[in-house]
Amino acid sequence: MKSWIGALFGALVPCVAAAAAFAASPPPSAVYVTTFVEVIPGSANAAAADLRDYRAATRREPGLLESDVYQEAGWPSRYFANEVWQDMAAYDAHRNGAARSTLADRLKPIEFGPPDARAHYAHFVSEKTAAPAAGSIFVLSHLDVTPSQVPTLLELMKPLTEKSANEPGAEIYEIVRQGNMPNTGNHFRLFEVWSSEKAWEDHNMAAHTQAFRTGLAPLLGTPYDQRKYVRLN
Repeated sequence: MKSWIGALFGALVPCVAAAAAFAASPPPSAVYVTTFVEVIPGSANAAAADLRDYRAATRREPGLLESDVYQEAGWPSRYFANEVWQDMAAYDAHRNGAARSTLADRLKPIEFGPPDARAHYAHFVSEKTAAPAAGSIFVLSHLDVTPSQVPTLLELMKPLTEKSANEPGAEIYEIVRQGNMPNTGNHFRLFEVWSSEKAWEDHNMAAHTQAFRTGLAPLLGTPYDQRKYVRLN
C-alpha cells in the first residue's frame, strides 16, 4: 500500500516520533483522545499500514503532545490510537483535518464500524520520565459507573493512583475522565504501562489494587473492561 505521507518527510519521522510519543508533563488543558478501530480480521495488516500513516501525519500537527497506536494482544484486528493534545482547540483542528478524514476514507472498505474517538481530561496522570522500554506491557481499561456513584468512585481512586504510580515497574499510570459530551462524566479510561508481565501481575495483586476492585464492583454500570495491547512499530 502506497503511503500518503510523502517522501519529503520520511527522514523526519523518527525524531518527531520520539518527541511526540510521550510528553512528560501535559498541561491542565490537555485533551486525551482514544480512538478505537476494528476491521475485518483478514485486513489487519492493511489497517496497520493505514494507522502508521495516520500516526506519522498526526505527529506533525500543531498542538500534539503524544501520539501512538496499539494493537490488541490476541485480537490483531482491533487497535486504538492514543493521543494527547495541548487543548481542545488543537484537537478540534485535528478532528477536522486531513489526517483524520484520510484515515476514515481508507478504513471504510474494511472496517466493522467507523473509528470511535473519545475525548477525556486528566484525573490522575503520572509524570513520564522516559519512553517505555522494549517488552513493556500496555493495558487499557474502561470503566463506567452510574452517575450517582461518581463521588464514591473518586474516593476509591485516591489511594489507587499514587500507590500504583510508585510501584516497581510502573512506567505510565493515568486515569482520564470523559467530559466532552453530555452525560459522560461517569466514564473513565485507565492507561497503564508496566515494564514486564510480572510487574503488571504484582500490581493487580497489590493490596491497594485489590481494595479498589472490590470497592468498584458494586458501582459498575458495565463489566470492568481491561485489555492488553502491543505498540504498533
